[in-house]
Amino acid sequence: MSETDTSGLMPSAAAYEEAKWSRVLAQQAVAFSAFAAVLVLTRLWTSFTSTKFLRRRHKNQVDTFLALTDIVCSTASMFIFVAQSIIREYQVGITAVEVLLSSFYAVAFVRRLWVKNFDFAIAFTFSTFFDVYAVSVISYQVFSPEPTWLTPTFMRSISVLIRYEEVMKMGFWASYAGEVKQRLGLSILRFACVTFFYACVGFCLEILGDIDLEVDGNGAIVGISERSPNYDTTLLTQLYFVVVTLSTVGYGDITPATTLHKVFAIVMIVSGVAFFSSEVAAIVALKDEIDSGRGKYRRSRFRNAHIIILGGAVTSGSATLQIFLEELLHPSRPNSSLPDVVLMSEEAPGTGLRRVLTSALGQAHVKFIRGSPMDQADLARADAANADMAFVLGNLSVRDHLTEAEDEDTILRASLLQRQLPGLPVRLLLLRSWAKEMARTAGINPLSCLTSGVLNHCRTALAVRCPGLPVLLTTMYSKLAGDWSQLPNSMMPWVREYFTSMRHDVYGAQIGAAFDGMPFLEAAAKIYEEHDVNLLAVQSAPENGGRLCPAGMIGGHLHVLSEGDVVMCLGQDVKRVLRAVGSSSKHPEAWRARFHAVRTAAARMGIRR
Repeated sequence: MSETDTSGLMPSAAAYEEAKWSRVLAQQAVAFSAFAAVLVLTRLWTSFTSTKFLRRRHKNQVDTFLALTDIVCSTASMFIFVAQSIIREYQVGITAVEVLLSSFYAVAFVRRLWVKNFDFAIAFTFSTFFDVYAVSVISYQVFSPEPTWLTPTFMRSISVLIRYEEVMKMGFWASYAGEVKQRLGLSILRFACVTFFYACVGFCLEILGDIDLEVDGNGAIVGISERSPNYDTTLLTQLYFVVVTLSTVGYGDITPATTLHKVFAIVMIVSGVAFFSSEVAAIVALKDEIDSGRGKYRRSRFRNAHIIILGGAVTSGSATLQIFLEELLHPSRPNSSLPDVVLMSEEAPGTGLRRVLTSALGQAHVKFIRGSPMDQADLARADAANADMAFVLGNLSVRDHLTEAEDEDTILRASLLQRQLPGLPVRLLLLRSWAKEMARTAGINPLSCLTSGVLNHCRTALAVRCPGLPVLLTTMYSKLAGDWSQLPNSMMPWVREYFTSMRHDVYGAQIGAAFDGMPFLEAAAKIYEEHDVNLLAVQSAPENGGRLCPAGMIGGHLHVLSEGDVVMCLGQDVKRVLRAVGSSSKHPEAWRARFHAVRTAAARMGIRR
């Protein structure tokens, strides 16, 4: 390696004595012996105990927490090695931190074995090896009379990779990124960890130098000495060498100084080039797999439900599916209550379905699986056995002469799904009311079927009980059933405006200081003009019952707003509403505390709410 003046890194010549092959090899002997002991004990335990009671166990929140904590602790161990490579002296304080970290590793691997009844197959894994290795190496540091600052805690970089993949399989990252982004993140992490690992191994081989075996006259090995150690190298230099080498740039300004490092460099180049080539190929293959629907669904850790949607609405990607998803995954719902949605179709996604999948909702919550409800393998890729419900949606946008065929197709899909998974609740959306009899004949409960025309028969009865409600339902039904793409161009402007307004929803918020002392109607006009948000109602004071009063009329008088008043607004999204009313809190649910406090105060005053 190129020589650099690093005398400031070495506080004393005695520190070099700590970085000797004899101590490092003793360290490794302890670590591998400990792992061998764990394998022997678990092998004996598995042989003499029964494991028939063990069932398939889904990983829970404890597993997720331990995996994330392991990532943090392993990263800390990596930084400790970086610090040691700079200080280059044995430090009691650093060893104390390593003991704390190794305590967690011990707890983690013992729990991993315990939940699987100390099964040998669990012990004989990389996860257990790196945990036992770390605990053993740190134990050597504590109890050995000859500790060394050259402790290979950088091995925890491989544990970071293992734990990250575990967390990814648990679905933890699914709430934040799609599959391609998760896989890209995994590739970046692999590149960083493998590069760091190679650089640390090279650093150790340079510091230790080549091995010289001391033999006596009888040919017996009596000692180990070092030859040509390179104390001038640094971890940064080794990292530079690894990156330049693996990127195939190869400037040649830095070369290995020891024979062992040269041998390792050969292994590093062959394995590194193959590794990074395979990573690029894997990302490309995953992208193609997702686009074609041949991927596999993994349940998100933070989702309470998992539903499957199939049928003509999915195949065509019509407005029926889009609006169904908008209502199901509405942003006003808490993120923890939003379900994972798996769309399933036998055909490749067309233009309409791709539009749904590439939308903001689709990228965050929806997974597309290309397959048939008749195929067990396809249902397994959709994890249908663990789904909470399945919806078979007919395409409400088909032409009149195709409605019968659409209903028959919907009923057939639902029937096949029920036969494959009898315990899965299934709901159907049919186009014709008499199609329920067809569903009954196919063995489907008619109560599980909803037809688009059934709402028309209910509107007259509802008009008697609640005047004005039929208008609301008609608007909602038009929103569900309307696919206006075939209308003449002259009608499109008002149709776009209509659908834009239909996607507005009611949100609660608290009035900010900018509208303090302003009459309700004046504030409503200003808010609508500047932010396109409608001010609908304001909550009255406790002495007036804490009611929501439309148009700001309280007791026959126009209400004057005060900072903190709870109001109801009609807007496109909650962020726009909060910005429009000048709310001091940016949390979408902050208004509820004030709202319920006023209602509670009114109840205590004995005023009817």
